[in-house]
Amino acid sequence: MLLELQKTGIRFGGLRAVQDLDLRVERGQLYGLIGPNGAGKTTVFNLITGIYTPTEGDIRLGDRSIVGIGPVGVATAGVARTFQNIRLFGGLSVLENVQVAMFRHQSGTLFESVLRAPRFHREETESVAAAHELLKTFGLAEVATLGAEELPYGLRRRLEIARALATRPQLLLLDEPAAGMNPSEAHDLMHLIRWVRDTFHVTILLIEHHMPVVMGICERISVLDHGAQIAVGTPREIRDNPVVIEAYLGAEVGA
Repeated sequence: MLLELQKTGIRFGGLRAVQDLDLRVERGQLYGLIGPNGAGKTTVFNLITGIYTPTEGDIRLGDRSIVGIGPVGVATAGVARTFQNIRLFGGLSVLENVQVAMFRHQSGTLFESVLRAPRFHREETESVAAAHELLKTFGLAEVATLGAEELPYGLRRRLEIARALATRPQLLLLDEPAAGMNPSEAHDLMHLIRWVRDTFHVTILLIEHHMPVVMGICERISVLDHGAQIAVGTPREIRDNPVVIEAYLGAEVGA
């Protein structure tokens, strides 16, 4: 088991945004988290990544609790995330966006950077080479020198995933990766996500409203409604669940 939420919940004043959530994601799994707007999905991501601290329950990554260690501690433990609204460094090039994510694995000090010490130059050279290799793998090598904001939407989403993988995560959280995509782009995204899981041997948990994407790639799905988990199962089980159909899927069931 890579990720486990045990009776996890959080309150904001009198509002229980997430309650008694049990979530178990196996290592190497491609797992979906779905539900209507306001169901608590992004709050769950914020709990996992340390932005929020649960008011009840526990969150475990492997054999350790990650509650209370903060976003930096969670990232260091091996969790990376993308956002519904793409958050790239617009003033940096495509290559520099990936290099920034690699700094966590460099051992040089600020003093060595200022003095341009040998270790700084060595690590800088290595990070450029590694970033180029990752961009090549993602089909972005030809646009490495362009500003991130110059890329079309589909390539910016691809760059955001590549940057997240540059941190060498065990667990990759994707927050509505198909948002704003046309059907052709969403179809390509399905193949990309599955390829990322298989190539980088990373576990993926994704939030998504685009049902063809969720049903097409996820091996297991949890459904939230008003902060509570109302169903968990395979795509077929979720598609046929009358509670889920009434609460969320509706006309999407046949999609």
